[in-house]
Amino acid sequence: MGGGSNLLINDGTIETPVLHTALMNAINVVVESGKILLECGAGTNLKQIFRLALDEAWSGLEFLAGIPGTVGGALMGNAGTKHGTIAESVVAVRTVEANGALLDWDANDIEWGYRTSPFPNLGGRVIVKAVFSLRQSEKEQVLERVKMAITERKSQPHGVKTAGCVFKNPQGDTAGRLLDRSGCKGLSVRGAVVSRKHANFFENAGGATADDMVELVRLCGKRVYDAFGVELKLEIKTMGFEEPFPLR
Repeated sequence: MGGGSNLLINDGTIETPVLHTALMNAINVVVESGKILLECGAGTNLKQIFRLALDEAWSGLEFLAGIPGTVGGALMGNAGTKHGTIAESVVAVRTVEANGALLDWDANDIEWGYRTSPFPNLGGRVIVKAVFSLRQSEKEQVLERVKMAITERKSQPHGVKTAGCVFKNPQGDTAGRLLDRSGCKGLSVRGAVVSRKHANFFENAGGATADDMVELVRLCGKRVYDAFGVELKLEIKTMGFEEPFPLR
């Protein structure tokens, strides 16, 4: 578990060990043949990396502006926007396997997908660090790309309790549009509410439980399926559920 920014944890007791990577936050910088190699622990906050890159005018991670969470979580879900994903800057990833062995992954050996990676699919594997390749740029150019990323996020809710985008975008469309067109904005299950600003964000308006969120996810998933025949897939991660809960 990293920052927990896109994680839905089940109500009650979690009957499994949970490793928190908060103290795995070291950053090491190496300049090699004109390339900037940034080695970061899995618990490193994305804001910390983004601010360092901005201060030094390093390009390659501008899309991180406004994305919460940690390196490990971002790698697990191949975090990104339409302007890029974290996978595009990865040189290597180190994991600890279930038997305690260290395993180094070269970027060419990692099969990335849309908001997916090979890391969460195998039990007992833990990301411990990653190396990113950045390039030197002009600070004004980096800042301009950062401003563009921040501007595009103004459509998302801020200052409220959410876990980020609930559903992945289906092929050729966006989950937000489908949810909006299905009349999901403003729907609520007790303390869980679909944001009126962006329908792919579910807010905890006060006292919402995991069960409330699950019920709201199913309700909205069913509405989209009934209206458009599209079965949405979860983007948020879950913890403490015996199996992924059905969306309809």
